[in-house]
Amino acid sequence: MPNVKFRACRRTLTSHAGLSIIGQCFEIAGVDSIDSRFPTTLGMRTSDVIKSYLGLLCLGMSDYDAIENFRRDKPFQQLLTLQNDLTQ
Repeated sequence: MPNVKFRACRRTLTSHAGLSIIGQCFEIAGVDSIDSRFPTTLGMRTSDVIKSYLGLLCLGMSDYDAIENFRRDKPFQQLLTLQNDLTQ
């Protein structure tokens, strides 16, 4: 078994760093363009709702209620390039 070394750092570590690839796929697919066709809902952009739900699906969570665990998770919001803050 290999030796594992741990060291302290000031960076925020998250278990869902793979979402950066998903965020890039959203950018390539032009998910933000959906906002011009569908109105915003309660201050949240439609594309943010879609991106956050697909991000949850990629993490193995099938209910949108799981977004409550990510409302204050800045890496989740940054990796998926969400425009609005989920704390609303």
